[in-house]
Amino acid sequence: MDKKRIVILGGGYAGVHAAKRLHKAFKKMKDQVEVTLIDRHRHHILMTELHEVAGNRVDEASVKISFDRIFAGKMVNVVRDEIKNIDFEKQVLEGAGASYGYDQLIIATGAESTDFNIPGVKEHSFYLWSLEDACRIKRHLIDTVKAAAYEKDETIRKEMLTFVVAGGGFTGVELVGELIEWLPILCKEYGVDFNEVKLMNVEALGNILNMLPDKPRDKAIAYMKKKGVEIRTQSLIVNADENGFTIKDGTVIKTKTLVWTCGVRGTTFCHSLPLTDGKVQRKKVNEFMQSPDHENVYLAGDGIWFMEDGKPVPQIVEAAEQTAATAADGIIHTIRGELGLPTKPVAPFKSAFHGYMVSIGGRYAVSYNMGMALSGFFAQAVKHLVNMYYQFGVCGVNGAWTYFKHEILNIKHRRSLIGGMAAYKVPSYWIVFLRMYLGVMWLIEGGNKILEGWLTDTTGRKVYWGPLPGAEGDAVAAGAEAVTEAVGSASTWAEPVVEAVSSASTAGSWDAGTAVADAAGEVVTKVKQFAPPLLDQPLAIYTWINETFVASAPYLFQIMIVLAEVGIGLCFLGGLFTFPAAIVSIGLSIMFLIGALAGKEILWYMAVSIVMLGGAGRAFGLDYWVMPYLKKLWNKTPIAKKLYFFMDEPEFTRKQMERRIAKQKDAAL
Repeated sequence: MDKKRIVILGGGYAGVHAAKRLHKAFKKMKDQVEVTLIDRHRHHILMTELHEVAGNRVDEASVKISFDRIFAGKMVNVVRDEIKNIDFEKQVLEGAGASYGYDQLIIATGAESTDFNIPGVKEHSFYLWSLEDACRIKRHLIDTVKAAAYEKDETIRKEMLTFVVAGGGFTGVELVGELIEWLPILCKEYGVDFNEVKLMNVEALGNILNMLPDKPRDKAIAYMKKKGVEIRTQSLIVNADENGFTIKDGTVIKTKTLVWTCGVRGTTFCHSLPLTDGKVQRKKVNEFMQSPDHENVYLAGDGIWFMEDGKPVPQIVEAAEQTAATAADGIIHTIRGELGLPTKPVAPFKSAFHGYMVSIGGRYAVSYNMGMALSGFFAQAVKHLVNMYYQFGVCGVNGAWTYFKHEILNIKHRRSLIGGMAAYKVPSYWIVFLRMYLGVMWLIEGGNKILEGWLTDTTGRKVYWGPLPGAEGDAVAAGAEAVTEAVGSASTWAEPVVEAVSSASTAGSWDAGTAVADAAGEVVTKVKQFAPPLLDQPLAIYTWINETFVASAPYLFQIMIVLAEVGIGLCFLGGLFTFPAAIVSIGLSIMFLIGALAGKEILWYMAVSIVMLGGAGRAFGLDYWVMPYLKKLWNKTPIAKKLYFFMDEPEFTRKQMERRIAKQKDAAL
């Protein structure tokens, strides 16, 4: 039987969400169903974060997630191609590289900027609707400020230092927020007086951020004005040229930088398809996201036109994901029915938007979520949490951690939620001395235990003082010997123990054991005065571990502790496997701490071990060569891809690459 072919056109928010939902539904039916996602690029772009690239808060890598990272362990076959046309009668997508047949199709090609046919806007303004647009804006801003530093004509310099963002929606305001923070830094770098800079936000309607309630909107406006932004509402731009633009009331504003964020429409490609049109180049769909023209063609995301409660579905991320879910559910229902499998009716689309968040730079935001309005630090924190949740859903812990690093830890110039506190990096060569010193200390610990007979004493009394299984008759003698060894050179302190053991030798085993324990307690108390542990007595969890595991094989645990300490020391000295060695170091330190076996010096061991987790072995250590090799091997494993536990990008073996190429060829006709 031929496989059911599902094709998703577009790898944006809607396309990725639909693909993951289809994978979840059909992952155990790979011999019956194939899912193919086609996109022009090899990355999923985080469109809602493009302003951060344009404003130089983050680099390009921060807003790109490769499809390999998202789908490497999934049944979704990703094909990189540009589709030129779709033949809905033959059910074929015609691409630049090949043609692709389908049984079920989801079109999720997104949207593009629109200039509303205003003369000069397309030729003389910058759009912000792609990563290329964001990079173009960033380069232009740098070049403009740099050129202004050398410009002697005050009139020309004023035009160069006037920066205008047209559009008071989310994209426009968020870009203004980035410029609020970046322009002072840029001016300082090139020796330009920031007082000469004018930053404007121009909006044709009577207010900005119209999707927000009054309270968070007013706070956003107040913050922008406080930072020197000139907000011009009721200012419809009627034409633009290379020297600036004209507002409907006749006002002419001279500028070399006009960024256009005033609206979007469905893509030109989608608009050209012979499907029923809605408005602004968006295609009509029914409540199941189906085209009224073909029951096996679905649309999702920014390119759909669907009226809900008298309003078109907004072009936001949540709408893209929810329309994609409805479309995917329709396909799942159809295919399961065709295969004779049980299925359930598809619920018609019903939006469930949680709210809106707008960042105005890296340190301030406003939000309205589930009826609650926030501003400042807390609104920005909510925005980050939501974005991390999205990345977790797309590519697991790997994605969430990557976002956290890019957006919080690696941000410079105090432009993150925590300022720039985590941006400074300690030179790796300083950590080398700390790593080697910690290694020497662990070697000393392990060496001392070897000299004390930890490897030769097969009774295991070095780690376990209680009665050993099958050795109840020797409990008194073992206890006396263990305590005597414990006090070491303080032999005179052992006299109470010897006397206690002697007096108890005629007593029952229980009384004898009690006498030894009491005597041991007295000696330990005296030892504490010489080298007091941080805890007076072991914690309950340590006692449980000791009685449950250590008692069954004390000699084995005795050897393991010695080998672990020596191994940790050698690893730190050589800079080999530093990360796992640091994990073991922390674990051992915690065990010594909760077992009331270590003094305050153990906190030093733990603190330095945490520092070692940051890759200290790659600085003048063997990890410089070993870890990249091991990482490459690990990233090729199926489990790393399935659980998103790969580091950086996933790798592929020759056989895996051959299978991927074969799948791509199978998808093509």
